[in-house]
Amino acid sequence: AGQQNADNLGLLTSTDLGLIERLERGELPTLAELLAGRDPLACAIVRAGGLLRYGLGPDAPVPLSAPRPKTLFEKIVERHRVRPGFVRVGSRGISHALVAERLALPGQLIVGTDSHTPHSGALGCVAIGVGTTDMANAFLTGAARLVQAEVLRIEVDGRLPPGVGAKDLVLHLLALPEIRAGSGVGRVFEFGGAAVRALDTDERATLTNMTVELGGSTGLVEPDDETVRFLRERRGRAFEIESWMRSDPGARYANTIRVDAATVSTMVAKPGDPGLGLPLAQLAERPRIDIAYGGSCTAGKREDFVQYHAVLAWAAEQGLRVAPHVTLYLQFGTEDVREHCIRQGWLAAFEAVGAQILQPACGACANCGPGASTSADQVTVSAINRNFPGRSGPGKVWLASPATVAASAIAGALTSFQELASR
Repeated sequence: AGQQNADNLGLLTSTDLGLIERLERGELPTLAELLAGRDPLACAIVRAGGLLRYGLGPDAPVPLSAPRPKTLFEKIVERHRVRPGFVRVGSRGISHALVAERLALPGQLIVGTDSHTPHSGALGCVAIGVGTTDMANAFLTGAARLVQAEVLRIEVDGRLPPGVGAKDLVLHLLALPEIRAGSGVGRVFEFGGAAVRALDTDERATLTNMTVELGGSTGLVEPDDETVRFLRERRGRAFEIESWMRSDPGARYANTIRVDAATVSTMVAKPGDPGLGLPLAQLAERPRIDIAYGGSCTAGKREDFVQYHAVLAWAAEQGLRVAPHVTLYLQFGTEDVREHCIRQGWLAAFEAVGAQILQPACGACANCGPGASTSADQVTVSAINRNFPGRSGPGKVWLASPATVAASAIAGALTSFQELASR
């Protein structure tokens, strides 16, 4: 990414450390030497003097690919391509949660200046996070630089167990040996199978949102009847899925990872890395928590608040409240989510158990607001997407699903809703 940004700015770089001695002797390498081993698009951008100069050049003819079965990713990119390595912009960098709620449509190509832009891939579009120089070029030229990445198919067969959701599934995927070994790095994740088709669009967005944690460049789910329902109910828009909006039988994948949904259980990820996941049932000693945070783009959607409410309404009925030593924060991802929760009357249950309600924002996920830890000895259970050191304050952060965050807040330690309800 650093070298690509340098290319975009017209700066000359090289990873050939052998050039250092030559430079110290005052010998200047040729441009051909600096570009040795680089891909053709990078060479063209550097030779043009940067991305903006290249982007303002005339559209070059796009050679047609040989007829063959294609993945949905390949089809969308091909329909938007204006020259080799460049595609035309479906939206303009509005917050990725709002893009999915209000703008994104199946078959579109979307760029945004956030690594979690793939959130909108849940609607069957290609949504990719880009750097600021790429976005500036997109604003000026209407086109965005795009590498035609390989596609990795994630096939989730069967049905997820009761109480297990998309966040548990993605933490399960993050812990798989092949993902930990880097099989997803730089690739497009195509999520499919019966268990994925059974998820609603908000839950699918949890999968595509966390593609970047899986190492990928973007992720998407083929649009289907659920996508049509989402567009009709959320936006009042009638949408007809076109026949091309799916991967062809026989399309080429870099690999296919199959998961039996029945083997996925309530998951948590240990502090320090989203990939340090394990089934909660295997955690013999349950850490005492100080903060429980439910929110962010990953866990501030309607369906996430359905899960928070299910747990906290049950707790309120039992006369339970957030544990005395815990602070529970619930933060809406968007204004639309907030208004939905108000219409449903859910705020009463949240307030009854002592949750603190925060207005729409990234918040603690980006260490910028209530919910972030303030000292190294604090322990947080959070429904956000990343728990790298310092990501959400100096304390330790366990990742979990919305339901587990809410249940843990009531219990005062890491606990699933099923465990809480069976006490």
